[in-house]
Amino acid sequence: MLKGLLLITLLLPIIAFAAKKECAVKPSYDITINKESVRIFNKKDDLTIMQNGNVVLNNRLISPNPSLQKKLVYFQQDLRQQLPLLEQQSLNLLLEVKITFEQAIKNHLSNDSELKSELNKLYKRLVKLLHGSISTENGNTQFSYQNFNNLKKDGEDIGQHIFYNVVGGSILHLNFFKNLSAIKTISKNEWKAQKPKLKAFDAHICSVITDIDGQYEQILTQLKQSIHK
Repeated sequence: MLKGLLLITLLLPIIAFAAKKECAVKPSYDITINKESVRIFNKKDDLTIMQNGNVVLNNRLISPNPSLQKKLVYFQQDLRQQLPLLEQQSLNLLLEVKITFEQAIKNHLSNDSELKSELNKLYKRLVKLLHGSISTENGNTQFSYQNFNNLKKDGEDIGQHIFYNVVGGSILHLNFFKNLSAIKTISKNEWKAQKPKLKAFDAHICSVITDIDGQYEQILTQLKQSIHK
């Protein structure tokens, strides 16, 4: 159990991409994507965009003008590309960080199966958390805005929960003091190396979400204006 404590001490700073600065834009709608359409919806508005740019807004079929229809086609194409890509990029980063720390732990604390097990446990929980926000299966993508907006907090909660569970069985274990020097070395070196990459990726996520939100709000406004003309 002690090695679990050491592992969480190492990884707590990078849980949920370790970003202190929150993105200014927070989505307020879920998105579902399938072969036929892209649906963006919350309690207030329900927008479905077909691949040809035809739309249904709040159960009302709308015939957009050619300019707006072209914009709708590009927007749904962008969503089909950006959301699955963001999911894959996030998974790739989580795996890359896990492998990096796995190698560092092997170098400084020996190749220990118990420690690897704790690392894999944390990694799997973070992957599951991510898939609660963005998940693609058989060409269908689901985006949950509430889970996405809580991703950092929930990731930190997972880390803290594991941390406190492990502390209960480890705090008096003498190996803590034997391994403390190695833990400090790994934490200092690897966190320093990973931090710029994680900050850059967090900025990338914010940029993608900001762009999607901007397009959506503009399109929604134009569609509502066309209804009242």
